[in-house]
Amino acid sequence: MDISPPISHKTKWRNVLQQQKLANAKRWLEILEKSHDPVTLVHEDYDNFLRALETTLQTPKTFEIAYDLSQILYPIIFGYADWDRWLVYLQQLHHTSKILDREQEEARLLQQIGDIQYHKGNLANAEENYLKASNLYKSQGNLSSYSLALAMIASLNAVQGKTKEGISICRKALRMAKQAKDDLALANANLNLSNIYRKIRNWEQALNTAQTAYFIYHRLELSHLLTKTSITLIAIWAESGNWEKINQLSAELMTVLDASGDVYNLSQLKNNMGISAFSQGNYNMAEAAWQEALQLHSQIQEPMELASIYNNLGMVYTQLEEWETAEEMLLKAVTSFRRFGAIFSWANSLDNLADLYEVRGQTAEFKQTLQEAIAGLQVLKDTPHAAELLDYMQKRLANSK
Repeated sequence: MDISPPISHKTKWRNVLQQQKLANAKRWLEILEKSHDPVTLVHEDYDNFLRALETTLQTPKTFEIAYDLSQILYPIIFGYADWDRWLVYLQQLHHTSKILDREQEEARLLQQIGDIQYHKGNLANAEENYLKASNLYKSQGNLSSYSLALAMIASLNAVQGKTKEGISICRKALRMAKQAKDDLALANANLNLSNIYRKIRNWEQALNTAQTAYFIYHRLELSHLLTKTSITLIAIWAESGNWEKINQLSAELMTVLDASGDVYNLSQLKNNMGISAFSQGNYNMAEAAWQEALQLHSQIQEPMELASIYNNLGMVYTQLEEWETAEEMLLKAVTSFRRFGAIFSWANSLDNLADLYEVRGQTAEFKQTLQEAIAGLQVLKDTPHAAELLDYMQKRLANSK
């Protein structure tokens, strides 16, 4: 005897269940919008927020709720490095935004997709999405968001060794932000510009722009962006030997990041703490900090940052005379930087590898490594920081026996 309910009843209960899920999603959105501490709330109830978002992604009818929920969650959870999952969410939302002809939302989603692609090391895809977003912002006359997209395009250029272009684009982003009278866009452009100046070792400009960003974020009470800027400041202070400030700020940030579950920024902090220790000649402390950063990156898998950590570990193991491990780390860095077209960083890692071969008396490998780096760096010879490294390596090679 068939006792299963009629089809009409199944449909009815399916609709009731769907309505309950939708009501639950609306409730989570309302709780999040009213929360005085959304970061802690999301950290404690992340799975519930994900379920709420997934419910609203299922149909274009609930696009508004899905979009609003995603935009509050995205900056909070970015540090969780849950990027593969969020790439799917954002792509679903983007697809729906195009169906509904919601250009403003489409542009923002393209930019966020670009952010994730950038951190996953898919630089070509990231650039494509940033350019699409910037063109949409420009056509909409949205100068604030146009500035944000330009700042990310500038960072992409800098990563690929095109620092002149990066600085030029970032200055344009600053002009757009000032024209729009948007402090958030102004702070973001300054922070991105600071990180470009760091790449070319212009420490004075790096410090000035980072401090400008910090003061604005502080005034706007944007804690997650203050954290990001503080990590940049630690890296800059390490160059000037401002150890007291570094130690105080690092301790404060460690407490905040441990509590929030922000793995991404915690790994960056550990990396910069390693730089600080290495600069002071405390190689065991540097090795410990960079190994912790490496362990954290096993959860993140951001290839560019991972390459930087490999390079740093290679340097410290050279100092600790752990030759085989040093070579392994530096070769990983060289391979990664080459894959992403980060020419200056690639050449710098080769120079560090040459240090290892020199101290081990491997003259043939030393010369061959320097020759490879010199040849590859020629494309950036008109860039001051690259020209400085090029001149240094050429002199080393000429003076070698």
